[in-house]
Amino acid sequence: MRERSRMIQYPFLVAAVYLGWMLPQLLGLLHDPYLPEGALAKTIFMAILCLGALYWGYTTHPRPARLFWWRFDEQRLLIGSLLLSLLGAFFFFQVSRLAAEVTAATGGQWIGPITIYVFFSRLLTIGMVIAIILHMIRPRWQTLLIIGFDLLFYLDRIIIKGRRAAMVELALIALMALWFHRRWLPPRWAVIAGLVGGALLINSIGDYRATMLGEDRKTWSGAGLEDIMEIDYVGNLESLVRGEALITDLKNAAMNIEAVDQLLVFDYWLTLWNQLVNSFVPGQWVGYDLKRSLMLDFNNTARDYFGYLPHTGSTYTGLSDAFQSFWYFGAIKFFLAGLIMSRWYQAGFHGNIVAQMILMLIISDSLHLITHSTQPFYMGFIEIAVFLLPVLLLARVEKSRVIHPARSLYAVAR
Repeated sequence: MRERSRMIQYPFLVAAVYLGWMLPQLLGLLHDPYLPEGALAKTIFMAILCLGALYWGYTTHPRPARLFWWRFDEQRLLIGSLLLSLLGAFFFFQVSRLAAEVTAATGGQWIGPITIYVFFSRLLTIGMVIAIILHMIRPRWQTLLIIGFDLLFYLDRIIIKGRRAAMVELALIALMALWFHRRWLPPRWAVIAGLVGGALLINSIGDYRATMLGEDRKTWSGAGLEDIMEIDYVGNLESLVRGEALITDLKNAAMNIEAVDQLLVFDYWLTLWNQLVNSFVPGQWVGYDLKRSLMLDFNNTARDYFGYLPHTGSTYTGLSDAFQSFWYFGAIKFFLAGLIMSRWYQAGFHGNIVAQMILMLIISDSLHLITHSTQPFYMGFIEIAVFLLPVLLLARVEKSRVIHPARSLYAVAR
C-alpha cells in the first residue's frame, strides 16, 4: 500500500488472497477438534514458507522477459480477436448451459464433453484481451463492439452464476489494461474497500448463488439488489472465523500435509504430466482406457492414512500440492511462479503487448496457485500458447525486436 504501483503486482494480489480467503479458514480451523495434532501448525508454516518463496522469486533480479518483442498489424489482430471471440462464445455458452447438470451428475468432478467446452471457452477471453489492448492503443468502435460482446458472457457468469474466478479475472484484466496503457490505478481507499468487500463476498458466495439462481441452478431466480443486500456477509465471515461454518479447502490441505509428513510419500511434481494428458488427450476420441493408461497412478495420501474424504467440490489448495511434491521444499513451485510473473510484468510495464496479454490471461490461474492447485498456473501457459501464438504469428509484420522500451508502447503497426 505504500507504493501504488505495487497494488497491481503479483505479491500484493497473492497477499490479498491470503488475507481474505486463507486467513479466515485457518482461524476457523483452530476450533476444529478433529484435526490431527500438529497438522494446522504445519499448514500455517507451509503457507508462510510459500508466500515468502513467492515474494523472493518476484523480487530476485527483476528483469523483463526477452520474448515476443514483436510488431503487429493492427487489422490482423482485430480479425483474430473477432474470430476468437465468436468461437469462444459458443463454448462459453455450452459450459454455462451444462455446468449445473454435470456438477449434479458427477459430484463436482467434470468429465466428458464439458471438459472440451471448458478448454475451448478460453478462446473468448483471449479474444477479449486482444480487443482491450487494441482499444487502449487506439479506441474505435470495432474493438468496443468486441469487448461489449465478450462482456455479456462474463457478466452472466459473474452476476447470475456467482463465479468468483471470472469476477476476479475480469477486474484484474481491466486494471492491468489501465495501468499498462494509462498508468492509472484506483486510489488506496478504493483498493482497501475492494479487498474488504471481496473478502465478504467470496466467503458468502454460496448464499449469493442460492439467491441468484433458480431451482434448476442455471437460470436467474429474479432476485435483485435488495435480495443480494439481505445476505448476512459479515455474519458468514464471523461464523467461518469461529469455526461454526463448514471449512473444506484448508482442512483438506491440513489433513493431506499431515499425512504426507507421516508417510513421506511424494509425487515429485509428476502430477503435471497427468494434467498434460488430462488436458490434451481427448478420451472421447482415443478412448478412456488409453487415456488412463498414459497417466501415472498417485495415491490419495489423506484418504489412505486417515480415511479422510474431502467435501464434494472442495480443493486441496496449492499448499498441499506443493508439500506433496517435495515436502517443505515444495515452496520452490511458488518461487518459480513469482520469478515468472516478475519477468512478464517487467516486460509488460515497458510496453511489450504480448507480455501484457499473457499477464491478463494467466492472472486467474496464478491465484488458483493458492486456492486450488499449482497445476493450472503452469498448464495455463501451454494453453495460452496453443490459442494465442497462431494469431500473433499471423499478425506479426517484422522479425526485428523492438529495442527501445518507450517505442514499444506503440508496437502495433498502423
